[in-house]
Amino acid sequence: MTKRRSPGTVFYDKRRQCWMGYIATGATVHGNRQRRSVRGATESEARQKLRQIEAAIVLGKPVADGTISLDRFLQEWLANTIEPNCLSVNTAASYRGIVERHLIPALGKKRLRDLTVLDVDNLLHEKCESGLGGSTVQRIRMVLVKALRHAERRDLVMRNVAALTDLRRPARRECRSLTPGQARSLLVESRDHPLRITIELGQYLGLRPGEVLGLQWSDIDFDQRTLSVRRSLKREDNQSRLGPLKTVGSNRTLKMPEQLASALERQALEQHKAKLLAGDLWHDFDLVVATEIGHWSSNELRHSFASLMSLCGAPMEEVADAMGHVDTRMTSQVYRHNLKTVVEVAVGRLDNILGNPAS
Repeated sequence: MTKRRSPGTVFYDKRRQCWMGYIATGATVHGNRQRRSVRGATESEARQKLRQIEAAIVLGKPVADGTISLDRFLQEWLANTIEPNCLSVNTAASYRGIVERHLIPALGKKRLRDLTVLDVDNLLHEKCESGLGGSTVQRIRMVLVKALRHAERRDLVMRNVAALTDLRRPARRECRSLTPGQARSLLVESRDHPLRITIELGQYLGLRPGEVLGLQWSDIDFDQRTLSVRRSLKREDNQSRLGPLKTVGSNRTLKMPEQLASALERQALEQHKAKLLAGDLWHDFDLVVATEIGHWSSNELRHSFASLMSLCGAPMEEVADAMGHVDTRMTSQVYRHNLKTVVEVAVGRLDNILGNPAS
C-alpha cells in the first residue's frame, strides 16, 4: 500500500525558532496562487495544523484567516456581538473587564488560529496560582469559550480549544444560614428597626437583594395576600436603575405568609406618614424599600429561606420556584444548608417497609 503523502511543506525555521508549514489553498480571482502558513513547536504539530486546513478544503469550508490576532478578534467580538445584544449593562462590562484584564495581556498577541489548548491551560493555571478566586477563573474560561464558539461559527478557527481545557474545581465558599432560633431572634430584634421590612422580605420569601429593593407597592395584592416579583434595582454606570429580573423564570407571584402581609401593611402606613411629613421633598417611586441593610446581608437571608424551608419538609422543586431558579441544582447545592444536627431519614420509613423482624 502506498503511504499517504502529507499535505503541504514543513520545515524548521531557524530565524523564528519554530516549525513552519505551508499549504496551497487555491487561487485568487486573478489567478494568483494562494497559500496558508502555520507554526508549531514540533514538526508533528505543524503537520497536524496543515491536515486541519486540508480537511477544511476537502469539505468545501472557508479556510480560517491566519492573520487576525486574538486581541483584535476579542475587541471586535465585544463591540459587534456582546455589547449591542447584551440585555444587562453590567454583564457587558463584566465581559470587557475579563477580556482586557486577563485574556488580552496574556494571550492577545497570539494569532487566533494558533491558540492551543496548552496556551489556555497555562493561563488558567497561572490565574489559580496567583490567588485569583475560583469563580473568577471559571468566568475567564467561560468568556473565552463563548468567544471562540463565535469564531467557530464563522470558520475562523477549526475547534474551540478553550472548551477542551481542564479546570480545577475550586473550593466552594461557605455561606451562612440562620438556624430557626436565630431567624426568630433576628425578627424580634429588628422589630423597631427602620429597615426591618427588608429583613422580613428576605426571610419570609427569599427574595434576591435587588428584588427586595426593586419591589413596588403595585406589586402587592393585599386582598389576595400575594406579592409579584417583576423587576430588580441594579447599579449600572454608577447609577441605581430599575431593570428586568435576572432570568425569565425569576418573574413569579408568591403567596405571602400572614406575618409578612401584616408587616407590609404597617410599612405602608408608616411610609404614608413619612410622605405627609416630607411634603414636596418626597420623591415618589412607589418603592416599598430603597436602602441596604447591615450585619446579615440580604443574600444570606436568601440562604436562610432555602434552608428553613427544607428543614420544614418543603419539596426542593417548590423552594426553587419560590426563589426564581430554573431548576433545583442551584437551590440545593448553593442555597440550601443542612440545619439538622441528627439525620433521621430512615426513622419511620423503613419501619413501615420492613416491619418488626422479631415479631
